[in-house]
Amino acid sequence: MQVSSRSYRTAAVLIALPLLLAGCTGADREDPESDDRAEKQPSVKVPALVFAPPRIDSANDRPLPLDKYLVNPEQQSIITKAYARLVSDCMARFGFEYKIPTPQERRDSDAPTTRVSGHYGHQNSALMAKWGYHPEGGVPVSQSGAADSIPKVTAKQRVAERGTSDPRQSFGPGGQVIRGRTVPNHGCIGAATERVTGTVDGELLDPQIAVNINLETMYAARQDERTRSVFVKWSLCMKNKGLNYKDPLAAISDPEWQKSLKPTAHELKVATADAACRHKENVVGVWYAVDYAYEKQALAANVAAMAKVRADLESKVRIATQVMAE
Repeated sequence: MQVSSRSYRTAAVLIALPLLLAGCTGADREDPESDDRAEKQPSVKVPALVFAPPRIDSANDRPLPLDKYLVNPEQQSIITKAYARLVSDCMARFGFEYKIPTPQERRDSDAPTTRVSGHYGHQNSALMAKWGYHPEGGVPVSQSGAADSIPKVTAKQRVAERGTSDPRQSFGPGGQVIRGRTVPNHGCIGAATERVTGTVDGELLDPQIAVNINLETMYAARQDERTRSVFVKWSLCMKNKGLNYKDPLAAISDPEWQKSLKPTAHELKVATADAACRHKENVVGVWYAVDYAYEKQALAANVAAMAKVRADLESKVRIATQVMAE
């Protein structure tokens, strides 16, 4: 494959970045930020609850209002695979072998199917007792040095890929002729994006307004007094077990867990206590009810824009399905 480390990573980011913004996959790992970041989010009116908090340990099987406006795992997979195929096929027409790596999603067996992100971290007590805050099965060993072994990209390949040979530009207008074929606007990446989204610079997955609403409501729900009150109770429960975390997000994002491919004994102890305290204080039930209310309120305030988001998503899935069937 004739593509440089830089181009390889850039192409991967075109797919990976929207996935990160849309929320984490794998074991519901959202890598929550600190309260300071949450407090910097725009102020949002505190909504009344739509329903009383259910008594649940997991909300992964329950819908959220934003679910049908954001890509779900199945939609994410079909769109990214179709996009990768379109880019590869376009590059092949200019005589270049070119493959964009599509992420292999690692999701726990209890992960939600209606959304990429579960919002509430790990919620299955049996999995937490066995895998802690790691994804089910542990973190796979990375293939080190793979990018360094990829040959450098040629000037003509960059032109075909991006419509410009200028490394200072991300994309160019195209128009160059390679092997008797005219390079499209923004190159093959632009052509693939246009086929799926309708424009050369369209959003492959979730548009920014949907991402913004998702993040704003998520942070608002985490900072809501009703959610914070059960976080306080959870923290006291954890202290009674000899563990000091101010809320479930702090336990999930403890940097100690990132130091090993599989959970340590201490991690399993923390995760087991976390699950028990969540159950005792009905943390997920309250958190879910508050989250639901904020999402419903945000959708009511953006009816027309979100209707377009929904229509665009349906169009992208339909086109991607056609591409994969060709």
